[in-house]
Amino acid sequence: MKKVFAVIATFSLVLVSCDKIAPEYPDTPVIDYQGFDLYISVDQLGNKNLIGNLSFRFTDGDGNLGWHALTDSTGMYQPDTLKYNFFLQLYDMKDKTFEKVPPEEGGILKYRIPYMDKQPLSGTLELEISYPVIIHDTIFYTFYIYDRDFNRSNTDTTDVIVLSGIDLDEI
Repeated sequence: MKKVFAVIATFSLVLVSCDKIAPEYPDTPVIDYQGFDLYISVDQLGNKNLIGNLSFRFTDGDGNLGWHALTDSTGMYQPDTLKYNFFLQLYDMKDKTFEKVPPEEGGILKYRIPYMDKQPLSGTLELEISYPVIIHDTIFYTFYIYDRDFNRSNTDTTDVIVLSGIDLDEI
């Protein structure tokens, strides 16, 4: 009987101690690409849009990821690092090699991760990218995020995404 009690007490102690162990992450955000899916969406007016869904995991040890809503609705008086905290760089295949698409041609996409505040912070984020007009045939993205201390995460890369052959008018 004493052995059974000892086993149950030890097992209970292990279970209780597991609940109190919090994972430790670095204060600089870390991202990990999970996937990119394409699907067709139809809006309320019947327009078809190609949507890309980027999914990635993240961690941030001090839990200071995301921005509050903009107070300056135009955003013209704030630098990009205060308006946006999620940046993607587009690469397009030309003559069997990938080339970085310049910012003036839409090569940099900027998004805003909403405010989060929990230590440590870990989860999965998804971003939808709309392609109302398909300009490129074969692409990939590199991306990174910033936290509120302006710590930049690692840069991760999507898989190669093939957009050629998708005709929204025929679907």
